[in-house]
Amino acid sequence: MKLVKFILYLIVILTVVISGSDFSSAQDTTKPAPKKTKVEPKFKEEIPENLRYFKETYDTTYQVPFEIVYKAIKKSIEEMNCMISKQTYSQTEKGLYKGIIRSDACLFTQDPDSTFDVLKKYSIDMPIIRGGRWVNGRMMYKFTITEVENGKVHFLLKADLSGFEEHVTYLVHFWKSNGWLETLMMERVDKNIKLLNM
Repeated sequence: MKLVKFILYLIVILTVVISGSDFSSAQDTTKPAPKKTKVEPKFKEEIPENLRYFKETYDTTYQVPFEIVYKAIKKSIEEMNCMISKQTYSQTEKGLYKGIIRSDACLFTQDPDSTFDVLKKYSIDMPIIRGGRWVNGRMMYKFTITEVENGKVHFLLKADLSGFEEHVTYLVHFWKSNGWLETLMMERVDKNIKLLNM
């Protein structure tokens, strides 16, 4: 009896080998679902942390009266304990207002032990001065406010970043900001416009 079972077992194995099939093909004849592949953009651009807020221009337009935007900008500068060095506005021939508000150099850091790190945090291409000792960092804001058609007011913000180096050059140096401080100022103005327009 055992011999008969063994012979039958050999016959099954030989049949499988000769036919070229395997046991797994008998189990599942359905086609496998295609694998989902994650499509990645060809040129994924990584933005460095220090350029996250950088833009070529910092400007915006509001549907509010000129006077509200003008007051909100002044209030924003004053909230930073900054002096206003220039404020002026006039009317064009079309009866639309145009104004300029400029702050003094607003001091945002003055601890000689940490000033270099703070300046680096807000800078693009900060000057490299071997043996230099940075004692302060300052930002000067200039707003150009223009009333346009349909009761809208547009303003443009430009800012100058500077620092005083006292060990090697004993000079104030100017260079480009990475946009962080400008973005904070834009957010502050936006908040004050909303408060004044309530």
